[in-house]
Amino acid sequence: MLDADMDLAPSPSPISSPTYDCIDPGQNHIGIVEVLVVLAIVAMFILHILGSLRRRSSHGVIHALVMGVSTLSYPLVSFTIGRMKSSDWYLDDFPVWAVFMLLLLGSTDNLTACRLNDIENWKSIYVNTLFKGFLVVYVVVNITMLQNHHFRYLYSILAILFVGVLKWYQRIASMRMVSKSYLCKNMKVIAEYMKHKDNLLRSFDPVTMEGYKYMVAGEKYCTKRPGRVTTVEQIWQCTGNLLLRERGMLLKDVCLSMALSKMLNRRFAGFKLSEAKLPKTHDFVFKGLLAGDKPHQRAFRVIEEELVFVHDLYYTRYSYLYQKGRYLALCLPIIMFGLCSWLAHLIVRDRSTDDWTFSDLTIFITVVLAFLELYQLYLYVASGWFKVALLRSYVTKPFLQRKGCFPEMIMGLLLRLQAFRPWKNRLGQYCIIQELGHKSGASNCLHYATLRLVDKAKNKKGCKKSVTLSENVKKAIVESLLGSNGHLTNGVTSLKENGVHGHLSWACNGTAAEGSVTRTILVWHIATTLCEHQLDTQAKKQDVVRTASTLSQYCLHLLAFAPHLLPDHISISESILDETIEKAGDILKGAKTMKKKCEKLMENSNHTGAYDDEASLVITQGTKLARDLLEHIPEMRSRWKVLSDFWAEMMLYISPSDDSRAHLETLARGGEFITHLWALLTHAGVLKRAPTGPNDLV
Repeated sequence: MLDADMDLAPSPSPISSPTYDCIDPGQNHIGIVEVLVVLAIVAMFILHILGSLRRRSSHGVIHALVMGVSTLSYPLVSFTIGRMKSSDWYLDDFPVWAVFMLLLLGSTDNLTACRLNDIENWKSIYVNTLFKGFLVVYVVVNITMLQNHHFRYLYSILAILFVGVLKWYQRIASMRMVSKSYLCKNMKVIAEYMKHKDNLLRSFDPVTMEGYKYMVAGEKYCTKRPGRVTTVEQIWQCTGNLLLRERGMLLKDVCLSMALSKMLNRRFAGFKLSEAKLPKTHDFVFKGLLAGDKPHQRAFRVIEEELVFVHDLYYTRYSYLYQKGRYLALCLPIIMFGLCSWLAHLIVRDRSTDDWTFSDLTIFITVVLAFLELYQLYLYVASGWFKVALLRSYVTKPFLQRKGCFPEMIMGLLLRLQAFRPWKNRLGQYCIIQELGHKSGASNCLHYATLRLVDKAKNKKGCKKSVTLSENVKKAIVESLLGSNGHLTNGVTSLKENGVHGHLSWACNGTAAEGSVTRTILVWHIATTLCEHQLDTQAKKQDVVRTASTLSQYCLHLLAFAPHLLPDHISISESILDETIEKAGDILKGAKTMKKKCEKLMENSNHTGAYDDEASLVITQGTKLARDLLEHIPEMRSRWKVLSDFWAEMMLYISPSDDSRAHLETLARGGEFITHLWALLTHAGVLKRAPTGPNDLV
C-alpha cells in the first residue's frame, strides 16, 4: 500500500516537458509486477487442483499444463522478484507478494516431481529455491530498513516465510528419500527383513493372514527393535471395534495395500523378491486375495490403493509426512491458514476507501492461499497415508481400542473421510481398422512449431478414446488367472478349454521369435473387429461381446501408445504396427465407412500364395482367423466366449515384465490397467510367463 506521507519516487526532472502528461514510469513498473503476481496465483491454483488429479487422468492437456506450470514457475518467480528488487518504487505489498511468490516453488501443493528423472535433480532444485529465498529476504529488508519505512506486516510475513521454508524443506527431503542412493538403502532393509527365517518358515493362512509378516510400517526398527515393526498379521489380529465388520475389512485392506507397495518398491529399486517362489506367496493371491464371492472387486481395490501409495512415494511429499513429519503435516497447514487469516485482517483494517488499491490484490492472494492450504490439509487427512498412520497407532496402543472412548470416536470419523478415487478406472481403446488414415494435423504443426520438441503424429495416432473398466472385464481376467493357477500362456489354454484348439491354434504364434506377441495381438484384434462387424446392435451390447472387444482394443491401445509396457522390444513392436497400418491403408484405399473396410478385409482372406511382406501376412491371417471363427463356431455366444477367454488370457500373458521403471513412469501419466495386473501377478510370485513352443500347438 502506498504511504501518502512518504516520497516513493524521485521528483520529476526539470528537463521533463511540463507541456504534456506522460505515464508515470514507476506506476507502469508496478503494474507489470501486479500482472506477474496474478499469473503466479493462477499457477499456484493449477498446481493444487490439476496436480492432485494427475494420477487419475491420462489426458495430455492436464499433464502438459502441470509440467508447463511447474517448469515455468522458477523463471516467473525469479523475474518477478527481480523486478521488485530493481524497482525505485516500493509498496508495502511488495514483501507480501515476494513471500507468496516464493511459496509457489513447492511450498503449498504436495507435488514434488512431474517426471521420474526430476527426482535425481533435487540438489539443483534446492540451490535454485535457496537463491530465490535470498532474493525475497532482500526485498523485505529493502522495504523495512533501506527505505527507512516502518513495515506494518513484518512479523506476519516473517512467520509465513518461516512456515513456507519448512514446507519447502519437506519437498526437498521427499525427493531425496526416493533418490537412488537413499531408496536402495531403505529397500535393502525390507529385502533383508523378507529373507528372515521366521518370515519364510512360519505356517500361514491367507484368509486370516496368520504368518504373513508383510511390513506395514517401522522399517527403521527392523534391525534394532524388530518388535516395533507393524505387520499385516498384527493388523488382522487386532480386535478393536474400528477393525470389525465390513468397514473394518476395508480399513485392513488399506494397510495391506501399504505393505504390498513396500514389496513392489523393491522391484523398482532393483532387488529380487526372495519370497516369489514360496507357496505362501502363491496362496496369498489365489487363496486369499482372490477368495470369496466377488474376488475381482477386492483384488483390484487393494491393487489400486497400493499403486496410489507407490505414486505418492515418488511424486508427492505424502511419504515424508507419513514417516517423519506426521504431526508437522497437520500443524503447518493449520498454522499457515491462521497466519494468512491474520495478515488478511491487518490489511483489511488498514485498507483505504478507494475503489481499487493494491491491497485488494494482496487480500485476494492471502485468502486464496489460506483456502488452498485447507484443501491440501483435507487431501492429506483423507489419504491412505493418514489412515494407515492412525490405524498403526490404534493397533499398537491398546488404550485406544476401548469401545466408546473419545479417541476411538474421533479416529472413526477421520477414517471415514474420502479423497479422490484411487484410479481413473478407464481403459484406452484403439481400433486399427476404424482409426486407419486418421492423422493429427495439429500435432504435426506443433511438431515443427516447437522445433521438433513435440513428437510428430504418425498414422497410428488416431483419436485417443477410452471406456469405463467394467466389472465383467475384471471378472473375466480374474477367472482366467484362477484357471491358470499362475501358469500363463499366450491363449492356447483358453482354446483347449473351449474345444477349438485344433481349428484356431495356428493363430497363436507359439514360437519365441522376436515380435511374436505383437503379431498375435494384431491377428486376433483384426479377427475380433471383423467378427464384431457381423453382429447387429443388440448383439454388440451383450457382456461377453463387450468384454472381448474392450480387451482387444485395449491391447491395441497399448501397442500404439504404450509399447514399452509389452513384452516385445519397443522398436520391433512399432515397426510391425506401422508396417501393418501402411499395408492396411493400401488395401482399404477408397473405403470410407467401417462396413466397407470390413468387407474389403474379408475379401482379402482369399489371398493365396507367397506374401510380399510380414504386414501382408498379419492382415491375411487376421481375416482368415475371422472366417475360421465364423465357420467353425457358428453359434454367436460360443464364438464370443472363445474370444473373451482368449483376450483375458492374453492380457495376463503380456503383463509380467522386468522393466519396472516403465510402469513407474506410467503412474505419473494416469497409469495403465496392465500395471495393475503386473502388480497383482508380482504378489502371486508370477514374475515370468510360461514358455511357448511347438508343444503348445498340438
